[in-house]
Amino acid sequence: GQHNIALVGAGRLGSAIASSPIFGEHGITVAAIFEIDPEKIGQHVGSMRVSAIDDMAEICRDRNIIVGVIAVPADTAQDAADALIAAGTKIIFNYSEALLDVPSDVNVHTSNPAVDLLYALYFHLT
Repeated sequence: GQHNIALVGAGRLGSAIASSPIFGEHGITVAAIFEIDPEKIGQHVGSMRVSAIDDMAEICRDRNIIVGVIAVPADTAQDAADALIAAGTKIIFNYSEALLDVPSDVNVHTSNPAVDLLYALYFHLT
């Protein structure tokens, strides 16, 4: 099957996620990229135009998106999650360091590269 995902965050991490070929190999398409930062809205990440977070509900509905990826700093991660949930997202991959507060019917998978590295070092060095 083909799965469309929404990405929140057009910074370094978001851009890396959006341009990664690994998703396409598994039938996953980054179908929309959103930003809170007005300076990034309207810019392009690869061939994709960055949309305003205010347009998320309409875009997610039009593009049949139910999975969201959060790649923003911790201080805006909850806002990103709230917007994704309001847009009908039921699965969220959180790449921020924030602990998200979400309804019980929303699945959150938190994975932060720095945290993952710390765990790996801890288990291999102790």
